[in-house]
Amino acid sequence: MKNKKTFWFPLALSVISLVGMALRWTGMSFEGVDYLNSLLPWYEDLKANGSLHGLAEYHGDYNLPYVTLLYFLTWIPASPLISIKMSSVLFDYLLAALTAVMVRDAAAGERGKLYGVIAYGLILLNPVTIINSGYLAQCESVWVFFALCAFWLVWKGHPSFGMLFLGFSFAMKPQGIFILPILLMLYFKEKKFSVLQLFWAPVGIQLTCIPAIMGGCSFDVFYRFLNMMMGHYPFVYYYYPNIWTYLQEAPYYVYGKVAIFSAFVVLLLFAVLFVRSRKPQTLQDMLLYITWTAMTCAMVLPCMHERYNYMSEILLTVCAIRRREYRLPAVVLSLVSVQCCAQSYLGWPWVSHYALAAVNIAIYFYLTKNCVSELYRTGQGGKEAAYAGD
Repeated sequence: MKNKKTFWFPLALSVISLVGMALRWTGMSFEGVDYLNSLLPWYEDLKANGSLHGLAEYHGDYNLPYVTLLYFLTWIPASPLISIKMSSVLFDYLLAALTAVMVRDAAAGERGKLYGVIAYGLILLNPVTIINSGYLAQCESVWVFFALCAFWLVWKGHPSFGMLFLGFSFAMKPQGIFILPILLMLYFKEKKFSVLQLFWAPVGIQLTCIPAIMGGCSFDVFYRFLNMMMGHYPFVYYYYPNIWTYLQEAPYYVYGKVAIFSAFVVLLLFAVLFVRSRKPQTLQDMLLYITWTAMTCAMVLPCMHERYNYMSEILLTVCAIRRREYRLPAVVLSLVSVQCCAQSYLGWPWVSHYALAAVNIAIYFYLTKNCVSELYRTGQGGKEAAYAGD
């Protein structure tokens, strides 16, 4: 009887996995602007060089650890289009599996497994993830996977490994820093790990830079590159419809620091409320807070691309599994993302970014109100441990 009851679980995962791959395969032959202008030339240069020394000659605008991944992809006997996209697709599946585990544990009980399967499907079948990897050959699932690993390991009582994965995420893309606010909030509220363990993050960064250093790059190559990229774009607004959409001509050298300071203040105010809250925070709550903190970064920080709210877009759909009030916002937020990416890369008809920004801002303020209310909500079960500890 037990085997009959659990038969649906591997069957559902298999069907979702196959459908997810089929949907990605429909875009596998598509060559986007970023692929043609950046990824493919970098890949060809690395392949032509034939050694790690090619990393020292790299002059693009992606982090070197990701370009190192491109170098290793040149070893695979497949077309660059397929190998680059399939590396991102692999992380789609890893991200979906990790999210499913978190949702399963957040729900617990008999329904935990069902909710985990639903989460797995919501990640793999989400048009945001399908377009990002299967069509655009982008790598958002890579840094988001490492970022959520960082949170999950800290939550489960392994902060040193968590910070190591934070370094991996940040090394792949600077947007990996979007997970840091929630990690710091956990530290100040629970004090379950030493602040010295934060230094495992730069260790993680350096580990990903070892091939580049072996190829002739300086020991601090990651930080030199990061400093070079700061202020790379002339305006604070860059494609993602956020609060800066209405100041599209605002120069970065004037408003860039204002935007960064504003994001810091907003996150700090929420952190104070989080630390002062006496409600035991559950894993379900934390997934919502991660969604909000990541969206705060995308909405307030300068120079946000159309892909940089990826973590919020997929996590909000997961939060909506058990909370009906998030289902419509989750669908709308994903549709805004699809529209933005499709306008930039797929040639879809133009939709005013002012209108898209208004929708995003409305969703953001709705989430802000709900997150603050959630911090002081009473009468909810506290069976789940708020923090696993060491």
